[in-house]
Amino acid sequence: MTLLNKIALLTLTALLSAPLARADEPPAKEDPPAWCFVLSPLAGTDRNDLRRPMGRAGTLTLRDRGPMYGLFAIGIHRNWVLSNFLFFADVNETDVWGNLFFANYYTNAGEPVGWNLGAGHLYHGITTSRGDITVQAPMVKTGPVFRVSALKLTLNPYIGYAWERTEAPRAGATEDGAYLYGLTLNWRWRMLEAGLNFYRQDNRDTNESYNVVRARLIGMINRRWGLCARADYAEHQTTDDFSVLAGPVVMF
Repeated sequence: MTLLNKIALLTLTALLSAPLARADEPPAKEDPPAWCFVLSPLAGTDRNDLRRPMGRAGTLTLRDRGPMYGLFAIGIHRNWVLSNFLFFADVNETDVWGNLFFANYYTNAGEPVGWNLGAGHLYHGITTSRGDITVQAPMVKTGPVFRVSALKLTLNPYIGYAWERTEAPRAGATEDGAYLYGLTLNWRWRMLEAGLNFYRQDNRDTNESYNVVRARLIGMINRRWGLCARADYAEHQTTDDFSVLAGPVVMF
């Protein structure tokens, strides 16, 4: 699997945090059971530093900046949160199309302590000068949910596992498993919401690991419309990736 392939996987996983107020958990149990839907088109820029070993000549760093676009959709119903993110990025002469679907179930909605179970599927196609690459990765995650109402704060440490299959020119199809570790913090006050997430992935077969840190800020103008800004940073042993996205939020 290429380095840009790994970058795309990290970017998509990072976008699991919904760009809207408290979309990472269901409404409190006293709320009506009707579905709530949210759409958020996003646009921004992505900067990628790709380091290639050149033998005795040292390391060559290829830095490029390109556009990134996305469309996020989410549905919330009682203890369930369903999300889907479609995105496109153009960086370092590589086009990346991706889609990530995830379903999360939360116990004890609105209570101080609960539990989260999640399952998802990642797909993306990468077009390079050397050919096309396809990646599919079903994944699961689980962890406790702590809600500190006095501080308007929610904490969700979690662990998980991903089964990744990659099809690439010359290399054919390869499979690899990865352990997932993460911690999500969310804060909300009136019409403002902020989130911070740290995420780590350890691949079993390649013995490689990389980290992601992401932050977001949402300001709701009213109950239907709002604005979102987010920043994501992914660090790998041979590459760094930094993106900034912004866009409107509509809830219905």
